[in-house]
Amino acid sequence: MIVVVSFRDNPHVEAVLEHLRRRALVVDAADFPTRAILEVRLADTAVPDLVALETVDGPVRADRIGAVWYRRERPMELDPALTDPTARLFAWSESQEALQGFWRATECFWMNPPDVDALAQRKVRQLQLAREVGLAVPPTLITNSPARAAAFLEAHRPAGVVRKAFRNLREAPRSTALVTAEDEARLDEVRFAPVTFQEFVPAELDLRVVAVEDELFATAIRSTAEHQVDYRPGLGTAELFAYRLPDDVASALLALHKRLGLAYGASDLRVTPAGEHVFLEVNPAGEFLFASERTGQPVPQAIAACLDRHDREHETRWCC
Repeated sequence: MIVVVSFRDNPHVEAVLEHLRRRALVVDAADFPTRAILEVRLADTAVPDLVALETVDGPVRADRIGAVWYRRERPMELDPALTDPTARLFAWSESQEALQGFWRATECFWMNPPDVDALAQRKVRQLQLAREVGLAVPPTLITNSPARAAAFLEAHRPAGVVRKAFRNLREAPRSTALVTAEDEARLDEVRFAPVTFQEFVPAELDLRVVAVEDELFATAIRSTAEHQVDYRPGLGTAELFAYRLPDDVASALLALHKRLGLAYGASDLRVTPAGEHVFLEVNPAGEFLFASERTGQPVPQAIAACLDRHDREHETRWCC
């Protein structure tokens, strides 16, 4: 069977479920331990070993799972009757360890394994590997030193410099933006937390490139003038169309995914006015619907076909 680790009413998940041909179950980590029951029985001579999770939508046995799409895991929810802070902390810790142990007891295909997902999100590692596989990367400085930040800004002042956050937290959103004179006046605040600075890459086009194993689906984004630094806020007014990557860029992207261990990833690149393809980042759980729906590229179908294929192969091995 196929397991989708996500949550119900997720448009990305629903788009893929429509194309799955084999049995699939959506498992929401937020249901555990309040609404889902874990049962692990090992080394009991009276009964066979069992590693199973009984969810609100049905049972899941670890040894019967052939493919997992690890889309996005929500935080688990503890019973509100548990009010003591120490007891809640203990319950959360034990539940977390048990559930993560269950996932790691599934010896099957993962898109992507949780540990791989976590490592691949690290931007420092991404940029390092991107350079090693031959992708162009902007001059970058990540530092908590105001003096080093000031020197980088001065060195790259002719082209301009953008600042960006590692993660765009909902509670503290930070869009990618050009460093302004006002930012420079507050540069001493860099000492509070590291900031990523990159030389500004002018864009003829932005690219969102989705990889599903060895398949690449590239979407070009032509933004209006006010969204030349960060295309995301201007997606509603941007022109989107399917794009063919140069062979060397496509090969390098697939090599990057292989080095990171990703079966799925969504990369952002920029095509400069001179035609250079510059890598910015890869998101192991990046969105694809905005691109596939507006270009007609069959990304949900490709994800479904991949999961179906691996589940079928697992079933053949398990049955034999």
